[in-house]
Amino acid sequence: MQQIKRAFTLFELLIVILLMGLVVFFVFSNPTIPKARAEAVTLETLPKFLRTNLQGDGELVCINNCSSCFYLNGSTKPQNFSLPLQLKVKNVYILDRSDNPEKIEYGRLKDKKVCLRLRHYKNGSISQEILELEGDKFLFIPAYFGNGKVFNSLNDAQNWWLRNMQNAPQSRGDWYWKRLLQL
Repeated sequence: MQQIKRAFTLFELLIVILLMGLVVFFVFSNPTIPKARAEAVTLETLPKFLRTNLQGDGELVCINNCSSCFYLNGSTKPQNFSLPLQLKVKNVYILDRSDNPEKIEYGRLKDKKVCLRLRHYKNGSISQEILELEGDKFLFIPAYFGNGKVFNSLNDAQNWWLRNMQNAPQSRGDWYWKRLLQL
């Protein structure tokens, strides 16, 4: 018996090479897929923006009427950080132990007055504050999850802080899980 030896034709080899090239292209390349438009940053979404763009333990410090911001994360040199909004922060408040608003003075950085200082932690939380902005608006920045809320008075922002945080210590974290599930 005689065996017939058959070789691949040039056309068959070109088709195999083409198919292998397509497989390699789709497996190892990242084809551009149109994505949903990026969400615009507003005062309300600023806390969420900060949580997603700040990494690890550090501190966001803004000077020059909040036109220049730096991120300090333990390195010797502050890193420039560009805020997507122009904030005109007049005052910053936190609630003291008696649940009354207390104005905070942050001091100076690079011999300029600090207008904003937000601490960021590895778990994604940031320091909870109420910012008094130009135009008599008050921005409540929550510590965990969710967006900020703009109010017309400091009293309204204080009441929001107290109303939304009153059940947090007793709930063993249930309040935070509910907030997380609402996102």
